[in-house]
Formats: sequence, C-alpha cells, structure tokens
Amino acid sequence: MKILHIPTGGLFSDGIGTFIYSYLECMDLDKWEVTVLATNIPLLEDKAKFENLGIQVVVLERKKTAIIHYMCQLYKLIRANKYDIIHVHGSSSLMSIELSVAKIAGIPVRIAHSHNTTCDHRKLDKVLRPVFHKLYTQAWTCGEGAGKWLFTNREYTIIHNARNIKRYQFSESKRQQFRKKLSLKDTTLALGHVGRFNVQKNHEFLVLLLENLVIQGLDVKLFLVGEGSTLSKIKNMVSEKSLEDRVFFLGHLNDMKSFVSAMDIMLLPSLYEGLPLVSVEWQLNGIQCILSDTITKECIYTKQVTSLPIGTPLYWGKAIRDFCPEDRLRQSIENQRLAREAGYDIELESVKLDTLYNKLIMAIKDRTRK
Repeated sequence: MKILHIPTGGLFSDGIGTFIYSYLECMDLDKWEVTVLATNIPLLEDKAKFENLGIQVVVLERKKTAIIHYMCQLYKLIRANKYDIIHVHGSSSLMSIELSVAKIAGIPVRIAHSHNTTCDHRKLDKVLRPVFHKLYTQAWTCGEGAGKWLFTNREYTIIHNARNIKRYQFSESKRQQFRKKLSLKDTTLALGHVGRFNVQKNHEFLVLLLENLVIQGLDVKLFLVGEGSTLSKIKNMVSEKSLEDRVFFLGHLNDMKSFVSAMDIMLLPSLYEGLPLVSVEWQLNGIQCILSDTITKECIYTKQVTSLPIGTPLYWGKAIRDFCPEDRLRQSIENQRLAREAGYDIELESVKLDTLYNKLIMAIKDRTRK
C-alpha cells in the first residue's frame, strides 16, 4: 500500500519533519511504500535521512507565485503513483491546496493533520475553512489545542508527538565533552534554545532576557540552534547590544542529546505552538525548561517545566536566577517512565499509527468489494 506524506511548510529537521521521520523510522516499511514530498529544496542531510530508510523523497517546490503550476505537478505525481493514502501536514486550511488535488485525483484516504494552534495567514485560512472541511476524509492532530483550532467541534484523532525516549537520556560524559567544545566553565549557566529562526519562535525575547541577566551580573551564555528567515535580524540585534561574547549561533545540529545534556536550562518563548516536539525531548533529558504560557499544557508531563508569560523578561529572569541543579540522570530516567505513560513513547505510538493506516486500507477494500 502506498502513502504520500506532504509537510506543507517544507521538509526541515524541525517539528513536522522530525515527526514524520520518527514515526516512519519505527514502522514496518516492508508493508508500506512511502514517499515524502518536499515542498522546498531540503538540506542534503534532511533528504538523506529519509532515503536511508528506503523512503523516496520527491522535491516539488510550493511557491506562492506559482501555485497553479505546483498543483498541476502534484496532480501528475499522484496520478502516476496511484497512492492509497495522502497524509497532509500543516496548521491551517491552506492544506486545501494539496487535499483538493488529491480529491480530484481520486485518492480515497485524505488525511489533514493539524500541527499548530494558529497560523500566519489568518484571513486566507478563514476564507478557505468551508472548502477545507469538505476535502479531507480523516482529521488528525498533535493535540487538543491544535485539533480545536483547525477542526473546531468536529471529530479528530490525536497522534502524539512521540519520541524515541532512550535517545534523549541525559549523559554526563556528553555534557562534559560538549561544554568543553563550547569552552564553557563549570560555573557558567548555559541557556539553550532550539527552533527555526522566524517570528513565531520569538528570538528577540531571548536576547532581551539575556541582556537583563548580564546587567544583573550573572555568568550566563545563550546558545541558539537553528536556521531561518530572521537569523540575520537576530544576529544584528545581538551585535547592537554588544552581546557577541554571550550569544552563540550553532546552526543546524544533529547531536541534540549532547547539546541538551550540556545546557542547564532550555527556553521556548514561542508566540504560539501546537505541541512542540522539543519540549518532549528536553523533558526526557531531565533538564529544567521554561516555556511561554501560550504553549499548550499538553506537552508538560514532568515537574521540570515552568510556564510563564512573555509580556516581560522579568519573570523569566527570576526563574533563571532561582535555578538549582538536580540529579539529571535520575530525573531523566524517571521522565522516561512519565513520557511512556503520557503517550510519548514512539515505539508504542508507532504501532497505533500503523493500526490506523491498516484500518483505513481495510475500509477501502471493503468499499471496493461492495
């Protein structure tokens, strides 16, 4: 049986891209012929990750100025490959673009998968909503917040943003190695953040927060992982505030376990989120986290998370000044148990996803027999 995954925002090593990869990595791919559509030009390493699993990655750019061309090419791809399931990932009714093409092409199962609690194109989203709800056959979501945002009072199925819970376990040796690589003293408080550089992730807040902490005399440094459209703007802001020796841009990182192990506190001041994968990963590491109160509480399954407003950095500064080190390894192991209970163990959740796909395929076969 053939499945086409379409992350409408492009194929990146961020939330949606990681979600798709994590599930496919754990599933029996001998049963499924899977293709992933990249609506951007992906990094070679992001593309290679999927290809190493035996998954075909098709690049078909989704340019705003050439949507009709994109839809025509997508139609040709779908018709040529005769997929059984189209699984579209996004955060708004703009998924109608892919879903409408899939419907016209005669795809029997069209999944709309909500990954966020709002979107960047609110007016267009509102206009397309009535059409959108007629195009999908299954409504899936990463959590209650993202489900209510996109599907309102309609029925939807929650697919947890699960992770490989062993992969993120705290390591003291990796902590020391990575801190040495970063030239971090034992007494320096390391603040970490992982996220694409865009308006949603609110990097300006992190720079203002660090500036306040430095003024107060804290021995503190900020490490930012990610790339994106606002990277140059944030670098200029850091330079203007003369914080170059305090803020470090690490770009794209593969070894997230070592990075998070090396940090003391992880920060996520997003303006909005669906259910952030990074928050699940950080808690598995046993590290203390501070998240904005705009982020759904569904992602909090341990006592290591503090939820604070982002109106001012003052509350965040106090929480950081009050930081007390914990037994990270003990906490990390305990948090793995809590993650499993909360539905964030990918080994268990991937079985559920496989079962859902199977049920959809069986329903198709039943309809065909009739």
